[in-house]
Amino acid sequence: MWNILTNPAFLTASFVLFLICCFPIKLHASTISSVGSPNVEKDRLTAEIRQGYSLDNEDDGKGGEDQRLRSRFHVDYGLTEYYAPRVVVSTDRRKGGSVEFDTLTFENRFQLLKQKNAPLDFGIRLGYSLRDGDKKPDRTYINLYERKDIGEWQFRANQLFSHDIGEDAGDGISAELRLQATSEVAENVELGLESFNDFGNLAEQSGYSAQQHSAGPVIKAGLGGGYGLETGYRAGVSKSALDHSFRIFLSKTF
Repeated sequence: MWNILTNPAFLTASFVLFLICCFPIKLHASTISSVGSPNVEKDRLTAEIRQGYSLDNEDDGKGGEDQRLRSRFHVDYGLTEYYAPRVVVSTDRRKGGSVEFDTLTFENRFQLLKQKNAPLDFGIRLGYSLRDGDKKPDRTYINLYERKDIGEWQFRANQLFSHDIGEDAGDGISAELRLQATSEVAENVELGLESFNDFGNLAEQSGYSAQQHSAGPVIKAGLGGGYGLETGYRAGVSKSALDHSFRIFLSKTF
């Protein structure tokens, strides 16, 4: 059975089918976000499809997040050992609604430090998200990424800073901290824990309960043939966080 699941032809067909079903019209939110890596590899082309689903108590004022399906597709290519551009298309479907295009994002990834000659991997991402129609404003951001490998363990940390721009843009900078620790539990399989800590607009702080903090397990697996799988679950820790969020990512490296 495992040989069938890891067969390159089966994986390629599954990836294409997944792409056809999900991409034609399906975001950008924590349910389809990850604790990213700063690593850049020259001539590496990666395509990835992501699905995220959230459940939330409709009585707490966040009913728009209950049974919400978000999706994202992106393509990333390493032009050099230190620079990779990425294009991201995101879509969204609310409870009882239809799938809508959400954002088109252009991102530039720079790896500034590599562990082979520095204490850790370190990188920066600069991006701009164009939002569809009345979903304005647009958003620009700068994100910092760190990765440190210690034996079987891998530790990641991300610091994200964004600012609304253009029509209906407000003042202030939004900030988020993401942390992840994983360990290899089998060949090409990692298991770990992660936390997402969204502090919101730093100019409009109103306490921990108004922020979005969540945590939960994550699993990553290399399937062979350049395919990778990541799945995870997070439960809300603070009052304003989503009660439950689930995600599954499938990637293919060429």
